[in-house]
Amino acid sequence: MIEISVAKDFSIKPFGRYLSDGKWSGERFRKDILYPAFKLNPGENIIVSLNNIPRGFGSSFLEEAFGGLVRDGIPKETLEKNLVILSDEEDYIIEIKEYIEKA
Repeated sequence: MIEISVAKDFSIKPFGRYLSDGKWSGERFRKDILYPAFKLNPGENIIVSLNNIPRGFGSSFLEEAFGGLVRDGIPKETLEKNLVILSDEEDYIIEIKEYIEKA
């Protein structure tokens, strides 16, 4: 089991979709943290906490970070089985599942 906290392991101010949007974009989170977690730990659960982010998340960040995993070659089935999202905001969990499904 791998635990990732966006607030502790990335930034308390995640923002934007692409690297060109800034240092704390969804693309950077995916490329630097999420994608390697799945590739280096096949079959393990990857637990991602979205808690403790004061301003919350924009949809562009979430779509790029999580939907982008599918576009980068992580099968939807793997994400459904091994990705665990923790959030006090249930809407984020629903949104992420939709982004993965639509990717």
